Amino acid sequence: MLASKYVRHLRLLAVVGVVALVAAACGGGGGTSSGGNNNATAQKQGGKAVFAAEQWPECLNPITSCANASWLVYTAWEHVMPRLMQTDPKGNFVASDLLVEAPTEQNGGIKTKPFTITYKLRPEAVWDDGSQITSEDVKFTWDAIMKTTGTIGTTGYDQIKTIDTSDPKTVVITFKDVYSDWQDLFGGNNANGVILKKAAFSSPNVAKEMQTSYGFSGGPWKLQSYSQQQTVLVRNDKYWVKDHIPLLDQVTFVPRTDQSTEMNSLLTGEALAAYPQPSRGITKQLKAPGIKYESGTGSTFEGLWMNNDAFPFNDKTAREAFAYAMDRQGVIDAIYKPDFPEAQVLNCAGWSPAVSDWCGNDFSDISYQPDKVKSLLEGSGWTKGGDGIYAKGGKRFSVEFNTTAGNKLREDTQALLKEKAKAAGIELVIKDLPATQLFEDRLPKREFTLAEYAQVASPDPSVTAILGADQIPSAANGNSGQNFLGWKNAQATALMKESDKTIDHAQRRDLIMQINKIERQDVPWLPLIAKPLILTWHDDRLAGPVGEYAASSYSGFFNMYDWSLK
Repeated sequence: MLASKYVRHLRLLAVVGVVALVAAACGGGGGTSSGGNNNATAQKQGGKAVFAAEQWPECLNPITSCANASWLVYTAWEHVMPRLMQTDPKGNFVASDLLVEAPTEQNGGIKTKPFTITYKLRPEAVWDDGSQITSEDVKFTWDAIMKTTGTIGTTGYDQIKTIDTSDPKTVVITFKDVYSDWQDLFGGNNANGVILKKAAFSSPNVAKEMQTSYGFSGGPWKLQSYSQQQTVLVRNDKYWVKDHIPLLDQVTFVPRTDQSTEMNSLLTGEALAAYPQPSRGITKQLKAPGIKYESGTGSTFEGLWMNNDAFPFNDKTAREAFAYAMDRQGVIDAIYKPDFPEAQVLNCAGWSPAVSDWCGNDFSDISYQPDKVKSLLEGSGWTKGGDGIYAKGGKRFSVEFNTTAGNKLREDTQALLKEKAKAAGIELVIKDLPATQLFEDRLPKREFTLAEYAQVASPDPSVTAILGADQIPSAANGNSGQNFLGWKNAQATALMKESDKTIDHAQRRDLIMQINKIERQDVPWLPLIAKPLILTWHDDRLAGPVGEYAASSYSGFFNMYDWSLK
């Protein structure tokens, strides 16, 4: 999984107008969904809890390619670092704890000529050492994002003209032009949506900083320690929102990167909660005494991502033929529907149907059609060899297929797609990788041909960060940018830039639909599914609104400051 769009996302995860994320809840432990904890008794304070992490970050820096790993967000910085705007459990943009209120035209926070956003920071907002969080911290973060070697991406931040810090508790950001996705900057669903503490750094180039620790906290938790064996978070007693000071003394995340090990850790009680990716039979596994779960379709979407500069995907016809060789409906029917009956093939590229109305239906004509594969390839000079695999110019249509090792659902998906692709004359060679190697090394360096992973859509529909022609990482730019595909469509990029400057919802939707159509024409990647998301926990041992953020882009752990031991 990727953190976010921008990452949009890997946090990829995955962005304007305040729109609702519809999260449809489905069954929980013993066949009933908890809907959060409804205990009538007061919650207990104190104690420690262990939670299982399905992936593990290689380093902790939220500004560099480290942030391509969504579990960096889930297990570390979202609990420690402040942000400006954020999303609520239903996907609406709202003010974070750092702000007095969200900027609007009515309160003077949004002005159009020039386009200016003014944030009022809470007077009581402080770092964990008691020093004030100020506008200078926001400006320093902007400098760090723009000046750090190997920054994960600068989309949107490069549209900022100035940040006025004359009032320590007022941040006035003036843009070069209208920028619709302002709510994802320094927060929202952005992988680098953080505020750094200026006083903790000697230079805005923070590439070598925050590898294994944070020297500060402006969130409900403080990072006590991080290693390849565990991450330990402890209560930040200086947090200024008293209701969000954690009830637990300590939370420890442990890597359980093989899903069977992860589930065993939960079911045996070693871990009190887990955030597993869906897999065959997972809902049956979770029908165990004391176990509950909450799930829903959120903003995370899975896809088959092609390197458009690597053979055979450097040819548009080959990409389209490949798409017709992928039995997407077969994957949904065999792997997802038994546990998630509402699962459907995703037919828009870069959005989730659960998030507003940005998702079109342009990929609905692509289904498993071996005859179409034959027509496209043979019409383009490919011939089928004696082994049943097409070849052209002495090169076979053989593709290395990467995803995250130990992810049972993706492994099952690979196996099904491989079998069906072979019948259509295309060979998939499966080579799975540790999540850190895939997300923090191979993808940023574009050392892949085909990969399956997820991105995270924001409430804002901008896809510039992941698909813009000027966002392609390379050695020349320090592997900065998140267009790992290398898709270079000038018309689509121009539409993305225009969309980023468009506030009117209807006008913007028209631009997004045009981008969707161009993606279908070029097929730079193939959408698969808007993923069901699951948080599962020991209801016999944990209390509080557990499950409230299950379908959120922040993961189900986001509000663990409100959790307690029974």
